[in-house]
Amino acid sequence: MDTGDTRWGAAKRDGGKVWRWSLLHLGALVGGAAFFSWSAVLVFAGLTALTMCLGVSVGLHRGLIHRAFRAPRWVERPLALLGTLAGLGGPIAMRRMHELRDFHQNQPEADCPAYFGYRDGFLSAMAYALFHTWHAREDAPYPPASLDGEDLAFHRGLERAGLWLQLPLAAALYALGGAAWVAWGILVRLALTQDGFWCVHYVSHVEGEQPYELTGCAEQGRNAGWLALLSMGEAWHNTHHAYPASAQMGRGWRQPDPGYWAIQALAALRLVHDVKTLANLRVRPGTRLRPPTTHPPALPPHAPAMQRA
Repeated sequence: MDTGDTRWGAAKRDGGKVWRWSLLHLGALVGGAAFFSWSAVLVFAGLTALTMCLGVSVGLHRGLIHRAFRAPRWVERPLALLGTLAGLGGPIAMRRMHELRDFHQNQPEADCPAYFGYRDGFLSAMAYALFHTWHAREDAPYPPASLDGEDLAFHRGLERAGLWLQLPLAAALYALGGAAWVAWGILVRLALTQDGFWCVHYVSHVEGEQPYELTGCAEQGRNAGWLALLSMGEAWHNTHHAYPASAQMGRGWRQPDPGYWAIQALAALRLVHDVKTLANLRVRPGTRLRPPTTHPPALPPHAPAMQRA
């Protein structure tokens, strides 16, 4: 089924995605209800925070994709593994989707297809994200979706393993807490992580403050502060669009940013270095501060210019 053909490609219904989503959510509903326990809920909350904060936000997004900090390979690999255990995709798949989405969202609004935009409302955006796959045309001018050859063999291994990585984790959970820990630590966690990730992504593009304006870009990002803690700081998305290479997304204590707190902790332990922040980066080219605003522009003249969000 063709849904939104454009000059650069088309979004088409993906039957495999539909079946995986349906089976996962059915298992989460049945297993979560049949094997409820408060200890299982705590396991669910802890694993979700661990995989989404250290794994997705720190390891994959701010680390591998934006290179907002540097880390030795023995630190990068566990972070990438945690990010893959979140169930959203491996490091290569996440990088590929990030590059494709940014390419389209950085086009004028007329050239940004619905698959990468949010103009048709929440349900439409979620349906595109969860049940469709983007098919690019061969002549599409997309940037290369690679990891620059860095530890590529390990990342390809994570891609091939995919959801099979949940099996050893499930075995460990069963040994420690029985079926309830497996139901909540695997099925409920994966279902809510998948839905929650795309819900947060949608809201942080359509609701909230917009202190920065990116000239000529279809999507600007918004600062949805009420989602800051739940999103591990990723909901300060307008700031992220303006400073894409920054490990820091929230400004000060009034804008909580758990992902950046985790990076600061890793830096204090000397596990990461060369951490880039809002204070030592120049705003993305083509970005202007929208008046009125309570955020200082923070544009040090000596800092290097950054590329796309």
